[in-house]
Amino acid sequence: MASEFWTGLSDVDSPLLKSCKRLIGIALLPLCWILFETFVVLLRTDTFVGDYWRSRESAFFGLGALLALTLFFLCRGRALLWIYVAGHELTHVIFVYLCRGRLVKSPHISASGGYIVADRTNFLISLSPYFFPFYSVVAIIAWMLVRWIIADQQPLDPVWLYGILGLTWTFHLAFTFWMLKHEQSDVTQNGRTFSFPVIAAANLLIMSAMIIIASPTATFRNFFVSFWWNTQTFISRIAETTSEMHAWIFGV
Repeated sequence: MASEFWTGLSDVDSPLLKSCKRLIGIALLPLCWILFETFVVLLRTDTFVGDYWRSRESAFFGLGALLALTLFFLCRGRALLWIYVAGHELTHVIFVYLCRGRLVKSPHISASGGYIVADRTNFLISLSPYFFPFYSVVAIIAWMLVRWIIADQQPLDPVWLYGILGLTWTFHLAFTFWMLKHEQSDVTQNGRTFSFPVIAAANLLIMSAMIIIASPTATFRNFFVSFWWNTQTFISRIAETTSEMHAWIFGV
């Protein structure tokens, strides 16, 4: 099993900060549910309602996702684990520099685990590999470069990009779920109560954005309208559900 060993120069939170993160994590739980509801609405009404799911792009994305799942369940050996750990650690590196930090030594990458040593750490740096699809981003950048280089010679069929994204994105999600079942210092450093809601919310936002960009029938406007309605009605819907459960349990 691949495991993460995060080492920083100041990677231990104070008791007060741990308590604050715990409270923030609890406060984020309703947001995660609202984002999940909005994501489901996005799929049901803005994407599947049309013919996009029958398009070549959707078919290639599905084939890529199926290939990723096949590799994950049937070929999860040292080579695949090394690829995942490499993306995981390089994501840490990217976010270290985005947060204006620097590496103290080169990242350690192996099939059994990895770590980086940096002069700065925060929740974005430590949790980034669980919501940032590293290989999908690499695929998009490489596709743009190749298309720019050979644009005048040979137009590229975009369905291949959808297939690559289906492969890399599903690879990211499958390993994220798998790794979170095991003890991860990235997560324990920030506390599960804080880490899991942050990871869930970030993944839902990124998945929603990618679907909206890919689908010709989905729009950011409809997504935000749905999100706002779900937010406004959240309390009333929870109260109604609680009342119905109370009546069903106690027969009142």
